[in-house]
Amino acid sequence: MLNEDILKTLLTDNKIDFVNCIEEYLHNLNIKKYIIWDISKSIATVNVSTVNDQSLLLFADISDIGYFYQACSDFSQPINLTENTRIYQTFFLEHNDTLLMAVSICEPTNLKCKDLYEIIPYLSSKLYDIIASENRTEIFIEYQKKIDFIKNAYDILKFLEFETIFSKALDFFIQIFDAQAGFLQYNDTFLSIGVEKLDSQENIHINGTPLYDIVCNIHATEFFDSSIDSSKFLINNIFIIHEEKYKIKVVLFNISTNFYPDKEFSEIISHITSIAVENAINHQKELQLKLEENEMKATAEILNSFVDREVSLESDFCTAYGVSYPAKQAGGDFLGLYNTDEKIIVCIGDVCGKGYSAAVITVLMSTMFQFFTKLQAPRPSSFALYLSSFLMQKNLDGRFVTLFIGVIDKKEHKMEYISLGHEPVFIYDGGDVKRLVSDYMPAGIIVEKYKDSTIEIKKGYSLFIYSDGLVEYTNYDDLEKKVLMCNTDAEDFIKNLYNELVIDKNHQMDDFTCIKIDIKG
Repeated sequence: MLNEDILKTLLTDNKIDFVNCIEEYLHNLNIKKYIIWDISKSIATVNVSTVNDQSLLLFADISDIGYFYQACSDFSQPINLTENTRIYQTFFLEHNDTLLMAVSICEPTNLKCKDLYEIIPYLSSKLYDIIASENRTEIFIEYQKKIDFIKNAYDILKFLEFETIFSKALDFFIQIFDAQAGFLQYNDTFLSIGVEKLDSQENIHINGTPLYDIVCNIHATEFFDSSIDSSKFLINNIFIIHEEKYKIKVVLFNISTNFYPDKEFSEIISHITSIAVENAINHQKELQLKLEENEMKATAEILNSFVDREVSLESDFCTAYGVSYPAKQAGGDFLGLYNTDEKIIVCIGDVCGKGYSAAVITVLMSTMFQFFTKLQAPRPSSFALYLSSFLMQKNLDGRFVTLFIGVIDKKEHKMEYISLGHEPVFIYDGGDVKRLVSDYMPAGIIVEKYKDSTIEIKKGYSLFIYSDGLVEYTNYDDLEKKVLMCNTDAEDFIKNLYNELVIDKNHQMDDFTCIKIDIKG
């Protein structure tokens, strides 16, 4: 029959109450001297001791307290635990081959092991359940702590504004270290909770030095719990946390002794903060890049508005079609076509390089071409001279331009032209293809004595003028054959040529500029 004390023990739901009930059971048996041990593997650690013995150690081997692989032992001779303490009996609580607790009786009693055989299995099973439940609770608490830690860390990492990041980080540090107050310093940023910047400069000193000065000059995480003087606050300790990468300083006042001073843990939180700062910096850079990208797009649109991407002409004299497709947002090729009753002016210029710097010069060429078409007697050599002289005068970081410009006289069926370092122009006369090659250096390298050349342009002739972007995809001979074999109109020829040569339109190797003029009258 289980007595009332044992039944009470079996109804407990935590280890503290369980031990208290065991003590109450011993007291009711008039046992005054005892030691209750917690056991982990083969080590017994004192949980409760009523023995007045200064030499008693807090832990012992289970064999030292009488464990001989049985739940209870009546010793024929007392075990000398120390000079002043003897063990007369020890009963062990063991479940599933796991030792959990032991009770050593340190005075002679009438209690026999046979009296305990009935209750020990019940007590052992109950204690096992209590310990298992408390372990589960501990694991759950630790799990919750980890979840809270992750949530707090995420709370810092999800923000992209510096002030919010630092505010959340300071809250995080104060919460984790259970500090009473604190502040964070980063460059000119000073955020605080419970203390002002002026306090750190005037009212708080360590070894006579203002705290603010120490924070500004410190280069490692430091903990201070002495030589602290404050005329305003009661400060027991100061924890200065130094984040190395961005030189962020976090100062905590009166942190809990549970964490004190956990520098490694502070480095983990500092690292989270530095990652958040890095994210914010990268975000700012990304925003700046987007702003610059939008500005560049707007710039490209303005530059492109000066240059025709497609030109066409349909008249009794000829059919013409040309395109200029830049490899980047803004191109370095210029395409011009101008028609009057008496003349047709055609021009292709190719600025060395690509992108915006080249596009600026195409704007210049566009403006010059507009003025050139207004002249009563436009001469290609005059255009070449003006362009090359301007480029030489401005010395645009070595920029030069290859150029072909021709003026076709409809009445005379002749074309005056000049080519400055440009690709050969193909002229198909109905049977063969001729090449008009350059006699001059590109504009901007040297100013030469330019002279126009003249060629007949009869009915049935075709002109094909292009920039070197086409040669990125094919060679002169193959290009000549395509002109020779052409049996479509100018527009279809140009469009088919582009689709055939430029397979990946999103990754064009160079500006694609060309024009075909078919003479009809």
